[in-house]
Amino acid sequence: MRRILLIVSVIAGVWVHSAFAAPGPYSVTDTLGRSVSFQRIPERIVIAGRATLLLVDAVYLFPGIAQRVVGVGGTDQGLGDFLPLIDRGAGAKLRFSNSVGPEQLAAVRPDLVILKSYLKAQLGDSLEKIGIPVLYLDLESPEKFYADVQTLGRLFQQPERAHFIQDWYRSRVDAVARATAAAEKPSVLVVQYNARDGTNAFTVPPAGWIQTVTTETAGGVAVWKDAGPGDGWKKVGLEQLSAWNPRYVFVISYGKPSGPIAEDIRNSGSLAGAIAGFPSDFYSWDQADTRWILGLEWMAVTLHPELFPGLDMRGEVREFFTRLYGIDESTLSREILPRLEDAFARR
Repeated sequence: MRRILLIVSVIAGVWVHSAFAAPGPYSVTDTLGRSVSFQRIPERIVIAGRATLLLVDAVYLFPGIAQRVVGVGGTDQGLGDFLPLIDRGAGAKLRFSNSVGPEQLAAVRPDLVILKSYLKAQLGDSLEKIGIPVLYLDLESPEKFYADVQTLGRLFQQPERAHFIQDWYRSRVDAVARATAAAEKPSVLVVQYNARDGTNAFTVPPAGWIQTVTTETAGGVAVWKDAGPGDGWKKVGLEQLSAWNPRYVFVISYGKPSGPIAEDIRNSGSLAGAIAGFPSDFYSWDQADTRWILGLEWMAVTLHPELFPGLDMRGEVREFFTRLYGIDESTLSREILPRLEDAFARR
């Protein structure tokens, strides 16, 4: 009989570890449908490549795994590094650039490397050729997120924790979807702003990405949805943005605070409608990070405040960080809440 991996007790939603034990051989199916076999839970995990922070935040939803992570790619998008808040040993981790090569990762002697799915050909195949197991995650839509959480639960032998996370998210998604189902749907534009080499650039996400899905779930019409197929951000000119004539414009900026950028756009008169920066603490709430659920709730209460009179974003943020990451109230009040004052203001 397989020995029990983890004895977990649940006290007011906080998961407490008491022991790890090695299970027998088992396998995990990743987001690409690949079966990856393990003799025991990996002890030297590396999370690397582009979008590392999205992977890290998903992995760290599972208690006790931080001690097994030995190397991590970049986790600072420009607004600070969240990792030290959820991993007391973050300073001892080996850190890699997001363009790391297979030789650098192999030197760490990992028994598992976790990558985004689109890095298979670029990085993953080379790692597997030298005998290093690779597990791919996607995370780019709510359904992919749920599936990847289940995969991680299987990998870490914590299926109960995976079910808890899935149920926590689904209960909030369902509440928003029910409230907005019969509501009038205002037109919404979610647009990323970049200023490089003196040129302002606006891009919109693909139809299947989490930004589009959450906009529709929140009770909005994603005006950019038919802008064209693709698997990445698409550059769009000001003329097209104006032609869409959205009632709401939510501005994303990953490297700088979005609020001042939204204010500049509003003052320039280049776009009409209600213009606001998408909230962020260390990372923006729009993307395929664990924070997407906060972005969904914020967008819903911004588009339809009358439908969510009891939705307290400050309370949702507090529950998110304490129940999912175990962050204490002092750290939350000192490091996270001050970054989010604009997100708590009802519009």
